[in-house]
Amino acid sequence: MRILVGGWFSLPRLGRDAFALLMKQGVVYDKDMGFKFDSATDLPAAVRTVSAATGEEVELVLRCFICGKVGCDGCPYLSSCDRAAFSTLCLCAEHAPEKSVYGIYSKTFDMLLKAE
Repeated sequence: MRILVGGWFSLPRLGRDAFALLMKQGVVYDKDMGFKFDSATDLPAAVRTVSAATGEEVELVLRCFICGKVGCDGCPYLSSCDRAAFSTLCLCAEHAPEKSVYGIYSKTFDMLLKAE
């Protein structure tokens, strides 16, 4: 099961204990939209809970900070990237090699930090 961090996804009906555990782990739930992992989610714990509840292996994927596409497809760093430990946004394979885009990424990130 692939879960886009920051995107809504659905799960089969969970038991009360698994659902309560996901809520404690910071997973967002909306009756109409489903579930969402965001910056407040304890990603390693939530991945373990979803995996145990569904019996499926969970793969986290991230969105490109520049274009918004799923950034993990074709990423040269995929095998060594710990998506649960880093920012919920990265650079996709199309934008990662461009040094000028990294500058835009850095400036945008700095502006977001200063705005908080």
